[in-house]
Amino acid sequence: MLRIFVSFLLVPVVTSSSTNCQGLLHEECCSSKLHHECVSKHCMGWISNHCPWRRPTLFNDEREVRRSPSQEALCGTREHNYKPCTSKLIADKLFKSCCDMYVPEECHFMCNYEATQSRARQILRYLSSILYCASQNRDNRKCCADLDLNATQLQVGSRCLRMCDPSGSALERMTKEDVTCLYNWNVIMYCHHAGIREM
Repeated sequence: MLRIFVSFLLVPVVTSSSTNCQGLLHEECCSSKLHHECVSKHCMGWISNHCPWRRPTLFNDEREVRRSPSQEALCGTREHNYKPCTSKLIADKLFKSCCDMYVPEECHFMCNYEATQSRARQILRYLSSILYCASQNRDNRKCCADLDLNATQLQVGSRCLRMCDPSGSALERMTKEDVTCLYNWNVIMYCHHAGIREM
């Protein structure tokens, strides 16, 4: 019995330091056999660029895994005053990444949900693309109507609602009635932000 115990003590214990991490090639960074303790600085960039699906298993704690909601979100609806479902930071990142693809760089200052109407007038040429990116191709006319963007006091009928659904109607030509809509840019941006659903 003592002999078994002594031989057990002599067996080398495998630790994280004994993991073979030396001399990894870039291609091995994406290998499923790569131990999470072997991830070096040169592997982090390689994984991000060539096998991003490996990032959660190598860099994240299991407790951080995001799950889809088990029920319909209570945000972004009339019952909750169109409170946005996503943080401003995430929504602005989505908006900006879309603008990077569809809007010229000189107009990127408008690609956030708190741009002012005075700045909005400067970019009429790219308004359709900016609204498309802000809405993420979602129809937010119900929110805009509920927040009185088609109120009779504005004296433009439902003209401004087309800015709440840029995929449904093109904004090819701007008229003086559209200036009223630009003065309500904050309402339009609020509704587009409220319509964003996190993936």
